[in-house]
Amino acid sequence: MAKSTPIYPILFIPDFSTPKDFSPNIKPNGSGTAPVGASEEQFGEVLVHYFGVIVRSQQEMLPNGHERPYTADFLIVEPNTGLHIDIEVDESHSFATGEPTHCIGDDDYRNKCFVEAGWVVIRFAEEQVVNQPGRCCRFIANVLAKVTNNTDINKQFADVLPVTPMKQWSRRHATSLKKNKYRQRYLSVT
Repeated sequence: MAKSTPIYPILFIPDFSTPKDFSPNIKPNGSGTAPVGASEEQFGEVLVHYFGVIVRSQQEMLPNGHERPYTADFLIVEPNTGLHIDIEVDESHSFATGEPTHCIGDDDYRNKCFVEAGWVVIRFAEEQVVNQPGRCCRFIANVLAKVTNNTDINKQFADVLPVTPMKQWSRRHATSLKKNKYRQRYLSVT
């Protein structure tokens, strides 16, 4: 049976051993130096607008047995429960190298490391955070509400439509998107 194509937003939720205690097994160990994506600064401002000081950017997490940490594009730490949410913005290819990135399967091990550390992982396609930032925040709020049973956070999104789903790309499809200048069009870059 063929494996189905993942659909953005992509969500991974750990098995929490005790309800009400969502503090991760591995906490962040500071700010990272990973390159910031073309759309991340603007989306970070939107995240802070809706979620305030619980948003941090470029936070590192060092999985057990690893020498090098992973860097979360954004981290939301829910203050009442300690729930950690890694928010990732996936682009189809790098402007710097032109290489396909975040293709189907590329981030499986990384996602596994975050989930095993007790972090929720939400992956958005870059186009979603550029064109639908409020809708992406609605998705995040709904995840927070579902996991913590605190529905106060998502009340501000009552009039916001759900984020439009998008299929994750294969390496071949990412190469085609680059050739057709797909990122440049939605980023309005020449």
